[in-house]
Amino acid sequence: FGQLIILIVFVPILALTGIEGKMFRPMAATFCFALIAAFLLAFSVIPALAGLLLIGKPQPPNSQRFNLMSTLQQAYAATLKLALRFQRIVLTLAIILLVTGAMLYARLGGEFIPRLYEGAAAFQFVRPLSISMDASIALEKKSQQLLLEFPEVDRVFARIGTAEIATDAMGVNLADTYIMFRPRSEWPAIDGARRTPSELIAALRSHLEAHIPGQRILVSQPIQLRFNELLEGARADVNLKIFGEDLDVLQALTRDATRIISAIPGAGEVEPELRGKVPMLVVTPRDAVLREMGLSRAELLDTIEIGMGGKQVGFLYRGLKRFPIYVRLSTERRGDLEKLRRLPVGVEENFTVPLERLATIEFRETYEMIKRDSFRRRGAVLINPRGRDTESLVNAARERIESELDVPPDYYLEWGGNFKNLEQARLTLASLVVLAFLIVLGMIYSVFQDWRRTGLVLLGVPFALVGGVLSLQLYSIPFSVSAGVGFIALFGISILNGIVLMSHYGDMKSAGLAGRELAIQGGIHRLRPVLMTALTDALGFLPMMTATGLGAGVQRPLATVVVGGVMTSTFVILILLPVLHCMFERYLYTDQRNDPLK
Repeated sequence: FGQLIILIVFVPILALTGIEGKMFRPMAATFCFALIAAFLLAFSVIPALAGLLLIGKPQPPNSQRFNLMSTLQQAYAATLKLALRFQRIVLTLAIILLVTGAMLYARLGGEFIPRLYEGAAAFQFVRPLSISMDASIALEKKSQQLLLEFPEVDRVFARIGTAEIATDAMGVNLADTYIMFRPRSEWPAIDGARRTPSELIAALRSHLEAHIPGQRILVSQPIQLRFNELLEGARADVNLKIFGEDLDVLQALTRDATRIISAIPGAGEVEPELRGKVPMLVVTPRDAVLREMGLSRAELLDTIEIGMGGKQVGFLYRGLKRFPIYVRLSTERRGDLEKLRRLPVGVEENFTVPLERLATIEFRETYEMIKRDSFRRRGAVLINPRGRDTESLVNAARERIESELDVPPDYYLEWGGNFKNLEQARLTLASLVVLAFLIVLGMIYSVFQDWRRTGLVLLGVPFALVGGVLSLQLYSIPFSVSAGVGFIALFGISILNGIVLMSHYGDMKSAGLAGRELAIQGGIHRLRPVLMTALTDALGFLPMMTATGLGAGVQRPLATVVVGGVMTSTFVILILLPVLHCMFERYLYTDQRNDPLK
């Protein structure tokens, strides 16, 4: 019955969607299938093996041999007697523990998914908008030479601008530089110890800023960079989107928001997405002249397209090889406005007119790119937190933005990135956990047929959660979806142990025991299964808690929550629950007629 409750508790994890669902549903499904298989084996194969292997007469216990369980039972009995003697002190300590856990949870902070160490880094260099391709390549080469000076760096490669297949539109002022690290075992020792990945990235960035001050750097990791861009359309862990119609107003708002957020401790790299204007060639057709010439706008714009971008007009054959032939103005002519104005436009056979007669041509300062979300123009502030969790940073930034940023009436703000995903995942988990809790509550009540004993069983849940919070605080790990999954697992484990002890109390009460003797004897009889449950869970999750390999960061919050919660839950089940049972025993068994445990 307890295992069925654990299966129901894991239903919220199976109902997760999106990125968090892809990460944690396989774990929950594996856990449930393993539990079902263990349940079937416990009532089929295990009894058969016991009948075959456990044969002969039992051996009498050897009093001279050290018996660990007997020692634990004696120590537990002495501790429980002391707790029953000082019941008020035990209750006071339990309340203090509960209040402390609630206060620490409020200060825990939160993030969507713990940041993984990918064994590489991704630096996005943001250079002036008016920079040329050649100058951007020169800066990139110098930056890569500086990065390769570090012995921890294996190789560096980059991508500048937009490829021919424009799946990722970028200007030549942007460069994604990927830095591949050597294995950590090959990193040299600095002052007797190897640098951590965070220390290495900070050193790389400081070295670049000291030697090339003309470019800004956004620090991320290769997979993380792509993940953020696919998720929210912005290459940062957190982004503040500002929606409106006037691009000048949007640029001013993003610039002011960047200044405000940069002053917050732990903000890390803060960059505005709108960076000003660049000169752009603007061609405005003269419609009246085009009608007189019998030309359409398409013919005029085709000529400009051929001159500026080029057009394929044929092929050059060299044996079996074929090379396309393009017609385009030379680089010098494309940058000379007067020569562009004299570009001939064909009107009819053997008759052309200069482009300036058919259209006005000029360079204007305009925005290089206009981005939209939900059919509305938007600017954004890109934020990569450093040394601070996402939730506390966004809360602090939100307060500063609301008090210091003057937003016009037709404009509004929206926080995106990991913070938005965290809020959505937390809301999904909360709603599903409440539903699972109500189902489990009904199941426990169907066993005891009494709300008071049901309440005592559920009493272990908040204390188990407190243990998880204390563990996260001890290891400085913020709340995340991974930690939320650990809290769900704790919910089932604590209820299972509560049912084990409370059902045995019912059996012993029916046998005639009462008072302190009932509390002590029942606890001693159930010490072994409770400890076995606690130890198997703690030892099972301990490798995940201490792992340091690639990807270990995702599972560490889950394991930390379970290990810490099992400790406090075991204390509650073995000490606090017997004390409360002894105090309220006369109210728990007022009616034995409908007690299924009798």
